[in-house]
Amino acid sequence: MFFFFFFVTAVILFGVLCLTAFMAFQVRHSNHSAKIKPRKEKASLCAVLGSGGHTTEMLELIKHFGEEFETRTYIIADTDTISEDKAKEHEKSRNNEKFVIERIPRAREVGQSYFTSIASTFHATVFAVKLIYNIRPDLVLLNGPGTCIPIALAAAFFDMIRLIDTVIIYEESICRVKKLSLSGGILYYLGMVDCLIVQWPGLKRKYPRATYIHDLETKTAVSSPDTSAADKKSI
Repeated sequence: MFFFFFFVTAVILFGVLCLTAFMAFQVRHSNHSAKIKPRKEKASLCAVLGSGGHTTEMLELIKHFGEEFETRTYIIADTDTISEDKAKEHEKSRNNEKFVIERIPRAREVGQSYFTSIASTFHATVFAVKLIYNIRPDLVLLNGPGTCIPIALAAAFFDMIRLIDTVIIYEESICRVKKLSLSGGILYYLGMVDCLIVQWPGLKRKYPRATYIHDLETKTAVSSPDTSAADKKSI
C-alpha cells in the first residue's frame, strides 16, 4: 500500500513539474516579435530541410539571413537524397564553409498512416534530442516536413529545462492556403514555436495566433531607421 501511494504521489508531482515547466516556457515565448532577431552578435542557425518544395522554400528564406548566423546546421531525413546536394550548392554560392549537414530518421514517410507514424516519430525524436543537445542552436527554422516535429520537440524540451535558450520559428508553405499542414497544426495548437508565419490572410483569420507574413514585413520596415531622412535633417 505504501509503495502504491508513493508511486501515485511521484506521478502527480512529476506531472505538476512538467506542467509548470511548460507554462514557464509559454510565458517566456509569448512575445513572438521580440525573439525573431538573435540575442548574440554571432548566432547558430539550425534549419530542417524536407524533400520536394520544402527544401527550396527554406533555402530561399535562408538567403535573406545575414552573416550574424555564421554557423549553420542543416537537418535532413536519412532517406532524403536531394536536400543535401541543394544545401551544399546553396552554401557554396555564399562562399561559406561553416555549415554542417546532419541526418535523423524520417518521422513519417509519405502516405504512412498516422497510427504507425507515432512509433517512427518517437524514434526520430530520440535522435533529435541528442542532436539538438550537441548543436545548441540559437535559432531553429522549420517549414513543414514531418522531420521538423522531433526537432521542435527536442528544442522546446531543452528550453523548458533551461539548458538551451532557443528561438523556434515555423514558416508555413505558400501552398497552404486554407489550412495549416499537419506539422504546422501540431506546433500551433501545442504553442511550441515563438512565431508561426502564414502567407495568406485567410490563414491568419483562421489561426489568429499566427503571424501574417505581410504584417511581419511591415513591422520590420517601420522599425528600421530611415538613414537617408536622418542625413537630410542633419544637413
